[in-house]
Amino acid sequence: MDGLRILLTGASSGVGLATTERLARGGARLALVARGEVALEDTARRARELGAEAHALPADLSDRAAATAVVEAAVERLGGLDVVISNAGAVVFGHFLEVDPDDFDRTLDVTFGGAVNLLRAALPHLRESEGTVIAVSSMMARLPLPAFSSYTAAKHALRGFLNTLQVEEREQGTGVRFAMINPGPLDTPIYGRATSAIGRSPAKLFDAYHPDEIAKAVERALTSRRHERTVGGESKLMTLLYETVRPAGELALVFVDRWYRLGGEAAPSPGSLYTGNDRARIGDGHPARRSGDVLALGRNLFGAARRVVALGPALLRPVPEER
Repeated sequence: MDGLRILLTGASSGVGLATTERLARGGARLALVARGEVALEDTARRARELGAEAHALPADLSDRAAATAVVEAAVERLGGLDVVISNAGAVVFGHFLEVDPDDFDRTLDVTFGGAVNLLRAALPHLRESEGTVIAVSSMMARLPLPAFSSYTAAKHALRGFLNTLQVEEREQGTGVRFAMINPGPLDTPIYGRATSAIGRSPAKLFDAYHPDEIAKAVERALTSRRHERTVGGESKLMTLLYETVRPAGELALVFVDRWYRLGGEAAPSPGSLYTGNDRARIGDGHPARRSGDVLALGRNLFGAARRVVALGPALLRPVPEER
């Protein structure tokens, strides 16, 4: 990847920050985008310390004019674009009827609309270089997740959008290639910073992958011809269960919903829908592990079992909605 001209969004935390560090070690030239200027500058500094050329370009991609301007700025600084990595997103936590309609729409604007605005501006430049679009999506592009209906809708839309672009670019013979990566549960700040309809944050995940596992998948996607990849055995099993034995998959997701909604920590206000990261950080205190680390998986599942015992009957009945 030495010398590749890469624009990366959502660069200041989680998968974006882990990917920045991995690409920087590989010698990529980076244009880094996120909303939080201070956190983004810290990300760019880390990349430079690893030996990469890195430019911090703060922008809210849900604003079409801002997305166009940031792509043009990246092209000017890098001399063109070889790769665009669409990774930015934000969530609101709560059941559909609990969530304020403006918060629902804002999730779609940031997570899906931002990707659309980005690619509308970047695609002509990628056609010039026969470049690559890599989208960090979610296993929620293939199955639902209760209490995150707007984010799930955005990821389903993103998958359909990118699949359509792949066909159009193939028909036009532009050489632009698309890759989509679907992570499962991750130790990132997206949950702890979520805007919440009920005033509480979702409960900590009972098992999560380290964001660098997704960064490795992004790195592989730079050269692989594979169009779509779900990362992590747990993610693959849950997706397979839902797609092949849907009633069982839905039942499992009911208990996931109850787990999330039994969290008790106060949520930040207004949360990530309306504020950028205040500092650059990869993880957020979830029980993170590497893919294939069986010991860590066992440890995390043991911790989850202890919490299930502590919650007891609460997991066996619906959590009342708050409106």
